[in-house]
Amino acid sequence: MKTERLNKIFRGARSFYIIGDIAIVTPKKVEIDYKSFARKIMETHPKIKAVYLKRKVSGGFRINDLEFLAGEKITTTVFKENGIRFYVDISKVYVNPSLGGDRLRNVELLDDNRIILDAFTGYGAIALNLAHKKRVYVVAGDINIDGLYMLKKSLSLNKIKGLIDIVNYDAYNLPFREKSFDLTFADNPTMIVEFKEELCRVSKNVVFYFLTNSEEDATQKLGKANWTRVKDYSKDLFIFKGNVRCQ
Repeated sequence: MKTERLNKIFRGARSFYIIGDIAIVTPKKVEIDYKSFARKIMETHPKIKAVYLKRKVSGGFRINDLEFLAGEKITTTVFKENGIRFYVDISKVYVNPSLGGDRLRNVELLDDNRIILDAFTGYGAIALNLAHKKRVYVVAGDINIDGLYMLKKSLSLNKIKGLIDIVNYDAYNLPFREKSFDLTFADNPTMIVEFKEELCRVSKNVVFYFLTNSEEDATQKLGKANWTRVKDYSKDLFIFKGNVRCQ
């Protein structure tokens, strides 16, 4: 018997994504019974052990404010992206599996760049994709030490040795010399303008992710680049990505 589509049962509540054995529901303007929706998700996807409602992303660590809806109160899981296994705790890092395709396309930007910085690595999504697919050396850094611990566990899960060094720092004061990196990935869209000067100090080129309403604004605030829209954040805001050459 074919399962009825969830958006036909709960109008306006079709948006959710799965991370390992955890489902996260994105709220819509339409008022629905989210706990009933969560139970229906678990019935439709028997492997899911827990369902949470995502309220917002807040703070310097960009962590989702999550409301437990159904199942077991677990927050740690292992999920696969582009053939890589990631260990994550969704209560301590921001996880967005919808950007897996973009992370894979980052490999195309490497060319002859040999020393890479993943400046806001979180649980290591960009760093692991680059090291796994291209076998390049990556420094993965973040202020969130919990995320770095997850990255360390993921390195063991994927048997990646000698390609990623993990560094705990505050990105306002990076512990590196001038132009240490051929290419830096800077995925911190809401705050990235604050870090531009310091990132360019240690990098020859920076791939910026920026939350804005236009390519023109991205160019004005971060520099000239072939800006591409990688994700729609809201009706008027989008995440753009551009590779900027530092002066």
